[in-house]
Order: sequence, then C-alpha cells, then structure tokens
Amino acid sequence: MREDAFRSWLLNHHCNPHGGSLDIRTTSSRLSNCRTVERYEGDLDVQFDQDQLRSLLECLTYSGEDERQRRPARHRIPINGNLRNGSATLRSAVSLYKQFRENWVEGSPIIPTTMIRERVRNAPVVKSASRRTWPTWEQPGTAEVLALARATTPFVRFLSPDVVRSVVEDNEKYRDEWTEALQARQIDPTAYLWERSSCAFPGVRRYAGSREIAAHRGHAQLEETQTVNALALDDNDYPKQIWSFVFRGVQFSKFGPSGYALAHLADHKEHGNRCKADFEVIEVEETPALFGLYTCLSNTVYTPLSLIKPTDFVGTIRSLLIRRAQKLYGEVCQILPPFLRVPGEPSAEWNVNGFKWADPVGSTQHMQSFLAFRRDRMRELIDMNAPNRD
Repeated sequence: MREDAFRSWLLNHHCNPHGGSLDIRTTSSRLSNCRTVERYEGDLDVQFDQDQLRSLLECLTYSGEDERQRRPARHRIPINGNLRNGSATLRSAVSLYKQFRENWVEGSPIIPTTMIRERVRNAPVVKSASRRTWPTWEQPGTAEVLALARATTPFVRFLSPDVVRSVVEDNEKYRDEWTEALQARQIDPTAYLWERSSCAFPGVRRYAGSREIAAHRGHAQLEETQTVNALALDDNDYPKQIWSFVFRGVQFSKFGPSGYALAHLADHKEHGNRCKADFEVIEVEETPALFGLYTCLSNTVYTPLSLIKPTDFVGTIRSLLIRRAQKLYGEVCQILPPFLRVPGEPSAEWNVNGFKWADPVGSTQHMQSFLAFRRDRMRELIDMNAPNRD
C-alpha cells in the first residue's frame, strides 16, 4: 500500500459526503482498516494492478441476506463484533483506496510526516460519551519482518524430497485410473492431478462454509449438487496422514508433534484465495480449482506454535517458504498447477540462499505402508461416490 500518498490524498483531495477533506483521525482509521485488510488478504497495490480490487471488494461484501442466513464471510479477516458492519467498514476503506489509485497522479506532492504529526498535536479533542474505535498501533516494518523471517526459517520442517518423490511416482502410476474415476463423479481431475502433482489424496479437500462444516460434523446433509469437486470433505486430517506414517509408521490419530502445527504454504480454498497476489498467473480458458494443494506434500510444513503461523499472516514470509519449497522439490514435482508460477524474490535480502534452514525431515522407511494405506482409502472413497446407474 502506498501509505504516505494515500494519507496525503485523504487529507487534501478526497471529499467526504459533507464536503471537504477527511479529518486526521478519520484518515488514520481508514489507513488502519486498509492495513488490516492487507494483513489477511494481501497487498492492495498488487490486487489493484490485477483487477482494480474488484475481487477483494466482492469478498468484503456481506449482505443482509448473508446475515439472515448466517453465512460465513468470504474474506479471512477476523471481525470483532457484527460481521456485516465490520465487513462494510473494511470494504469502505478499500473502496477509498481504489478511488485513490484511480485518481492519484504519480509525483503529486505528499504531506511530510512531520507536518502530519503537527496536525495531530493541534487537532481539537472531540469528547464523546463512548469511544467506538480501537487505537491505531504501529505495525512491524520491513526490517522487523525480515528479522522475523530469519528467526523462523531454522524451525520450519519440510518433508524430504525422497518422500515427495515416492508419492509423485505413485500418482503417475494411478493417474489414468483415478482421473477416470474422478471424471465419472463430476470431479475435475486437474484440480488435483496436474502433471507431477504431489497430491496425496486426489479428490479430498478442506470443507468450506457453514453448510459443509455442518455436513462434515454430521449435523446436516448436503444435497448432491452442494458437494463440488470432492470425494470427501476433511478437517485437516488427510494432509497429516503422510507425516504420521513417515515418523510413526501408522495413520494419523488426532495428535501431532509437540509445539508444532501443520501449515499450508499456498492457498487451496476458493473463497479469499491469495493465489493472484502470491503467484504469476498464466492466462487459461478456465482456471481450475486449487483443491489438490490441500494434501500436496510439497505444500505442507510444520511450524512452531510460538511463531503464530507466519504462513497465514505475513505474505513476505509465506512467499519465502514457497520459494524454499520450489528449490527443494522443483526437480521432484510441480509444486503448483501449471497455470501458476512462483515469482522471484522481491530483493536480494529475501534470496532463499541467504537464510538458515532446517534440514528436510523424514525418510522413505514407511512409505510402502503409507502408499498401501492411501490406495485402500482412495478405493473406499471412489466406491462410496459411485455414480448411480439405472
């Protein structure tokens, strides 16, 4: 986000509904809203360059009907309070940023920070019976995020390329059989089984939305048309099966390594997906879903709980880890579907080779057991979803 220029535009050029520019406190609130959106949904400038922020604004839309039906938000941003009002506030701030980018002329004068601070000091204090807004706190800068990345990378655990290779080779062996089975069940095989994919369970994806969550937990039943592109919906168990077999020789049983949590590198869900912000997108007639990334071995790592999942909240660190995966597995598999490309580092200081990394973990000792388990499970899932024959 072009923060200084946006602030200057709000204070000097943007007209509010009552006439005149926004005051300093409202300006600070709108900037804070946009920072919050970026923290969870990615860089606003990148998304403006891609589609003038249309996709993001759509994700931030939450209607009265959505509220009445208690539908989940399409964005990732936690809302403290009423979901509809909170989403509308964030959408309003992003709409302002869109107006700014459409109207700002490069090279226009920007109010110096010292002058802005002087305005804040001299701004009249507005007394109110109740304070409705949170304070705006300083965010970590580039140097702090880089320091966090350097502290994080030695503790991120990637699977051994030999483990990944075993699954990729097995996928190629069963590609024709599983592709035919998925197609017969109205499931797009390219969402899971692109060439040299490391997808461990083609056809299994994470549930999304209140209806699918309720169905997965046995509280409701989905109509046939509501389960899209999946043999099964899951609650983060299937991606952990391979890790459990590699280290314990048995299937996953609801507990993992102490102090660590599984994290996905590239987004696999449809709503709020950050792929356009994270990757270079190649023009294709129809963009397949990214569900296969959910159980891709090359797309999961274990990170310490104490680091609060930087793959979720810090885009630059997530991008760094994806480039590490590309370096580890690039000769073994294709870590992304063919219409996506991993971009290069934004600067020399973010080069993968400049960081300390833990050695890849695991061996192929229990791979035959895992491959037998997954073939049996795939057969069960395919049989359970057999198309009706009259």
